[in-house]
Amino acid sequence: MKKLSDTLTKLSEAMESGIKQYETNNDEWWNSLSEDERMDAFYAVVKRIHKAELIDKGTYRWALYEVFGFDESMYTLGIDCGYMDLHNAISCNND
Repeated sequence: MKKLSDTLTKLSEAMESGIKQYETNNDEWWNSLSEDERMDAFYAVVKRIHKAELIDKGTYRWALYEVFGFDESMYTLGIDCGYMDLHNAISCNND
């Protein structure tokens, strides 16, 4: 049981490290964009969130797969960046 617990702890730490590295890389990418590119990215994302959440009032999966056009590989990344929390907060206020 101790070995399993140690293995799970190491796996959890590796996952957390991977998420932090992704966040660092993503911040570096964002900061490398020009003002116009950041504006375009912001507009594109918010437009899709608005459609998914306020117009369609779809599920989290609906937003990712149908509105943003991602496949299942985006599911966890959407959780990691806080989009599921945002979706749930918006959904609760729309009921």
